[in-house]
Amino acid sequence: MKNKKILVVLGGNSGERKVSLESGKACIKALKKIGYKVSTFDPKKKSLNLIDRSKVDIIFNALHGKEGEDGVAQSYFEYLQIPYTHSGIISSHNAMNKVISKEIFKKNKIITPRYFVIKKKNYQKNRLSIVVK
Repeated sequence: MKNKKILVVLGGNSGERKVSLESGKACIKALKKIGYKVSTFDPKKKSLNLIDRSKVDIIFNALHGKEGEDGVAQSYFEYLQIPYTHSGIISSHNAMNKVISKEIFKKNKIITPRYFVIKKKNYQKNRLSIVVK
C-alpha cells in the first residue's frame, strides 16, 4: 500500500477554500509521515479533468463546500476512474442539499426538527419573524 501514489485535492473555489487548504496540508503531512508518496492538486489552479490518472492511484479529497462536497469533484474522480476518499456522487449531493436531506430523514422516520424553506428571491427580512413564530 505504501507504494501507492496519493493525490491530495485541496483548495478549490468555494468559500471554504482556506479551511480546505489547512485540512489538506494536515493530510499531506500525516500521509508523508507514514511513508506514502503524496502530490497535490488545486482545482482553483487547474480543472479537475486535467488530473493525470497515470500518476495517481488514490485521491484524498480534502475539498470543502461547493464543488468539493456536493458531488461535482466526485463525478470527475469517477469519470477518471480513480478511487477516492469521500462519499459518492449522489450521497454527496444529497447531503449538501439540506432540503433533500430533510426529506430523506422524514421518509426514513429519522427524528429531525421541523423546518421551512426560504427562497432567496422571496426573502424579506421584515417578514421572516412572522413565519418563525
